[in-house]
Amino acid sequence: MTRVSRVDSIASELRDIKRRLHALETALGAVSARTAAATRTDQEPDDSPPKR
Repeated sequence: MTRVSRVDSIASELRDIKRRLHALETALGAVSARTAAATRTDQEPDDSPPKR
């Protein structure tokens, strides 16, 4: 294997890792947003009069 092909291979691996990392971050953001929305809708409204 020549030095050039190793560099190309490493660059290709780095691009693949970055692509997978971005996909994971995107998926994690979607899960977090759904969890936050579910938490907001599951909470019961506070009908008690305001405290003075």
